[in-house]
Amino acid sequence: MSQTWDQTKEKAGRARERTEYFVRENPVPAILSALGIGIAIGLAIRYASPIERKTEVEVKSPVGDLNWSVLSLPFLWPLFKSAREKYESSAEAVKDGVKRLKKIDVNRYAKPIRKRWKAWTR
Repeated sequence: MSQTWDQTKEKAGRARERTEYFVRENPVPAILSALGIGIAIGLAIRYASPIERKTEVEVKSPVGDLNWSVLSLPFLWPLFKSAREKYESSAEAVKDGVKRLKKIDVNRYAKPIRKRWKAWTR
């Protein structure tokens, strides 16, 4: 029984390592597939529930019509500010990179390659 447990533990460890490697190498497909699986499970639970449970109870409160999303705005300002700063710094980095690329003398690099190509094709 101990040998079976060790084999199972080893296989589970290898599967975890492969999964972790795949997620690290392909984060976007992993996130999109997790989102798709979550939506599929949510829809399955929603449509599998009996009709009697689908009736909703509406609770009235004195502040029920208040838009609570306004309260989250002050907490999100630092996030927006840092995103804007990152965008501005990355835009400047791209501009600097384009300026450096414009200064490169392409003939300096292409001329030896053309000479070798002509010599090779003769």
